[in-house]
Amino acid sequence: MSVRVTEGKSTISFTNSHSVRLRYRFYLSSCLVYGLVPNIIRIGYAFTKSDFKTIVGPVICYGLLAAPTIHFGPTVKLAIWVWLHLLQFCAANQTYSQDEDALNKPYRPIPAGLIDVQTTRILRWSLVPVCLSLSWIFDVIYPGLSLVVSFILYNELGLDSRWYSKNLLNAIGIVSWNVGAAAITRQGLPPVNEMVWLAPYISIALIWMTIHVQDFRDEEGDKLQGRITLPTLLPETSRSLTAALLIFWSIALGIFWNLGPVVFSIFALSGTCIAARIFWRRTEAEDKISLRYYMASLCIVEYVGNNLSVMLCSSGFASLKLCPFG
Repeated sequence: MSVRVTEGKSTISFTNSHSVRLRYRFYLSSCLVYGLVPNIIRIGYAFTKSDFKTIVGPVICYGLLAAPTIHFGPTVKLAIWVWLHLLQFCAANQTYSQDEDALNKPYRPIPAGLIDVQTTRILRWSLVPVCLSLSWIFDVIYPGLSLVVSFILYNELGLDSRWYSKNLLNAIGIVSWNVGAAAITRQGLPPVNEMVWLAPYISIALIWMTIHVQDFRDEEGDKLQGRITLPTLLPETSRSLTAALLIFWSIALGIFWNLGPVVFSIFALSGTCIAARIFWRRTEAEDKISLRYYMASLCIVEYVGNNLSVMLCSSGFASLKLCPFG
């Protein structure tokens, strides 16, 4: 019951107390949602911000390139699948890198005070069933399972502390992301020739031998954390070795794929330019740019490798003198 006073007159009216309570609860819920959602988005973005140009962009591009036609639905599925797995990895990784992040990446949510370590660990393990369920629904359970296992080996079991195990797990992770991305965008299409199994193994070998390109930008943080990466172990030699490996792979893959002379020259020159950039430009800011070029080149290499493998299989390993980028 409520009493209203209007121009000296009082009137009595009855209100439904249950309706008032419902409206009040709805108001509180709305305030909670509108307050939490922007904060959740802000925290999620802060976790993954530094990997948008090195993981999210290249993997989504690879998935779209693998599809004969681009459709909105599969593209949205792909973006959600890629980002949630990245969030799972970042939440796991950043609980162990607080000192490094405070030095190199203070915008990340833990050093910025947006979330505490305990809540981050809850988020990290909550995302495991979410990501596996999503992988099952999208019919990419094996790439999803591969990512979950590699994340645990990398973070909780500490295999990121040695450069050789870190590089191998990075290679498995990137290839798993790309295989899953291609499967999501190609759903409903017949599988490619079985001989294409060779392409992921080439990708793993390539990435394992060269992925330490990403460690140059984090050299100071890795020293602080006590990680043994190639740049911290061999500060000068690692740059020369990386440049030589990138040039070697550019030439070796061109020969293996039997590219025509013009395409082979472009391919080898691109690898040489990235190698020279890594060797000569050594500031943290330049190393970040070099990493973006490297990740973009990996996307192209895997795309070309997979597509040429299909062509080689379907043509009986005939000599190919064509431009794979066309």
